[in-house]
Amino acid sequence: MFLGTTNSYGIRRLLKVVISEYLEGVTGIHTIEVTFNPDNHISIVISGLSTDELEHEIALLHHVTSPKNYKIGMLIGVSKVFLSRIVSHPDRHVLAAQAGTFELSAAACSPEETDVIKLDFQLDEEIFKDSHASYIPMNIMLQQLAYLNAGLKIISVDNRGELQRNVFYFKKGIKELFNNVLEKHDYGKKDSWLAMELKTAINGYIYHIIFRYHYIYTNYPAPYVRAFANNDSTKSGGSLIDGVFKGLQDAFKAIGEKEGVELKAPRKKIGRQLVLMASVKGEPLVYAGNSKDKLDMRAMKSDVRKYVGKVVYKHLLAHTRDRRRVLERFKKD
Repeated sequence: MFLGTTNSYGIRRLLKVVISEYLEGVTGIHTIEVTFNPDNHISIVISGLSTDELEHEIALLHHVTSPKNYKIGMLIGVSKVFLSRIVSHPDRHVLAAQAGTFELSAAACSPEETDVIKLDFQLDEEIFKDSHASYIPMNIMLQQLAYLNAGLKIISVDNRGELQRNVFYFKKGIKELFNNVLEKHDYGKKDSWLAMELKTAINGYIYHIIFRYHYIYTNYPAPYVRAFANNDSTKSGGSLIDGVFKGLQDAFKAIGEKEGVELKAPRKKIGRQLVLMASVKGEPLVYAGNSKDKLDMRAMKSDVRKYVGKVVYKHLLAHTRDRRRVLERFKKD
């Protein structure tokens, strides 16, 4: 795992990787609580796992030096002290580590304990020097994870100085992020059109695509065209966004041909005043370059293009107002 830096950004990236590993490897998580204590002592409590999922995580405790459980191995490697406790009735399994050495133990848990995973660690000051977790940027990252995992509650607590506590919970996922963005431009609501929300699964990938033409005083694309892959923001777009735009082009062209109107719909014109958010979940994901800023998956682009083109074309056939707006906006001069 490459953190890139050992400042507060590196700490934030470390926590994002660890939390994302749990979210992408376990399906039942409903609550994650992250607590920041003095001296770079951080606590993560993960709730909602099934018995089978807990047993799987217990088995992984025996593989901390293996890529199978690199999230725990990574935390041990950067922590002065590390403690993992997994409660799965009737037992509590503990992995304790210090200075790179670790020990496993198991004992009966008390009746009042709930099934849970608890991680406590103190970051090594020799690695992170004078760096500490910055609470506000950390909350921005945790909020994004909550948006991308509908129904997940993430609680962040800062015990350093005056107590701070934030709760992030979005039942509808990125639909709520989409709505929050539009609320800043409520003046354009009356003139909005082609409002669609698409959800589908294709070839093992789950897609959630939301878009609408909405009058906004801004230039395409940022920040109104956004894409996400699993728990990462693909800031440079790539295959998912490209597929959506190609699908819109295909649908507009097809409706123009049906109506006998020659249309010209270049990408830049399609993107003008378009608010678009799209996410994909699944594995494997292939990126362009070493970062996760841009998806590079030809098959995904093709699948999304066909799906969006087909669904939007059917919508335009059934909705006269949106069809008329497409014909007026993209009619070739």
